[in-house]
Amino acid sequence: MKFIHTADWHLGKLFYGGYLTEEQEWILKEQFIPLVDEEKPDVILLAGDVYDRSVPPAEAVDLFNEIVYEICDKRKIPMIVISGNHDSAERLSFASHLLRKQGLYMCGELGITTSPIVLKDTWGDVIFVPLPYAEPSVIRHYLQCDAIRDHDSAERALSESILATLPQYSRKIAIAHEYVAGGLASDSERPLDIGGTEQIQADIFKDYNYTALGHLHAPQKAGSDVIRYSGSLLKYSFSEVKQKKGIIVGEINGEGQVTTRFIPLRPRHNVRIITGTFAELMQQEDLYNDDFIRADLMDENPVIDAMARLRTRYPHIMALTSRRLTKEDSGERHLDLHKKVSELDMIEIFMEEFRNRKLNDEEKKYIQHILEEIKEEATQ
Repeated sequence: MKFIHTADWHLGKLFYGGYLTEEQEWILKEQFIPLVDEEKPDVILLAGDVYDRSVPPAEAVDLFNEIVYEICDKRKIPMIVISGNHDSAERLSFASHLLRKQGLYMCGELGITTSPIVLKDTWGDVIFVPLPYAEPSVIRHYLQCDAIRDHDSAERALSESILATLPQYSRKIAIAHEYVAGGLASDSERPLDIGGTEQIQADIFKDYNYTALGHLHAPQKAGSDVIRYSGSLLKYSFSEVKQKKGIIVGEINGEGQVTTRFIPLRPRHNVRIITGTFAELMQQEDLYNDDFIRADLMDENPVIDAMARLRTRYPHIMALTSRRLTKEDSGERHLDLHKKVSELDMIEIFMEEFRNRKLNDEEKKYIQHILEEIKEEATQ
């Protein structure tokens, strides 16, 4: 049986003030669907964070509806979807019993939508176990288990409760949305908890032939070749610049052995960081000016209206950093509160902080002249 493992679509994602829905539509229609047609999987697994928030914009819901129609209705490929920490489990579970008849398995609410899903291939049954994201308190109440106190104990108890109902030697694939310890995180992932209690151990999934994970946006193994994150659909922060984005194509044979391949997806607009002085960036010969850009300016002196001017060359520039504003500093200040500070003293302190150098004698004379002119005008 061949499957496609994808995750973290975050449809309706807001990126520096603008929605990425058009970018998501392009990559799903121009990259993902053609890849589905080429690979011809028996099932598609979407491991959580379908949407970027629990109440997504209408355009995001419409896009998901379109893609699901292309997969489940037109191509008759089953699709198993679990809710992630960005989704509303209840909303995602709407009409789940009816949709199952159409090959769409929407798994969010525990118990109601999380029964194992059995699909058949040449060798018999392959059992898919949906483990949608849920707070430990929710799982504790659902299982009536007071021993559940964190994400690890919650996921372990939920998985064990389902495995206990399955044949021991059956082929099993889990779909989960969690932070497995040791994984590489990025800025765009919303923390599941604080103080490290969000992390779980990979051995929870040792009894599965394969585990399709969601939550971390970098494609990576999680302690085993068969416990994997596919990564997110697109780059959703500048901390993800060096990450490859794509999907995992896997196959499970009659003995339960799984082989996988990572296939990259190429976005319409990449996410990049460019570095240099303002003059260098404005003169730079660049074939990818239309990408989403963060410019890191290396100028010693301030650049007036830098963002607007850079936008004439980089129309999708999203952020700007300055070497002057990110220099290393202990944060300590030694001020003599008994000393009278003149206007020139204050300007000197400000300019030294702003430019990372002291005023020279000529600059001091010029500023002193301006101050005297202001005082003369004020007394007239």
